[in-house]
Amino acid sequence: MLLHEVDKPGSDVDYYVDNLDNLLANKMNVIQSLRIKLKVFKQHLVDEEMLSKKFYEKKNEVMDVFDLKNEQNNLGNDMQLLDNLHEVLN
Repeated sequence: MLLHEVDKPGSDVDYYVDNLDNLLANKMNVIQSLRIKLKVFKQHLVDEEMLSKKFYEKKNEVMDVFDLKNEQNNLGNDMQLLDNLHEVLN
């Protein structure tokens, strides 16, 4: 629109230059704002990845403890069965 207006005979070139400068400054501000938001979003992705990694590490630790307790229970059950079998055979 500005370029169309400045092409008209008798137009004010100073008005064109000032308005074009304002328009470009506004666009730069919008771009800068978007870049800041993008940087924050990128940091959130890094944080989420780190938290997810910690979550799965802790989950695996808990599952390992749970599996170890199950193995101990199974071993205890197996020992009880052997004791019962030994009593029956004797």
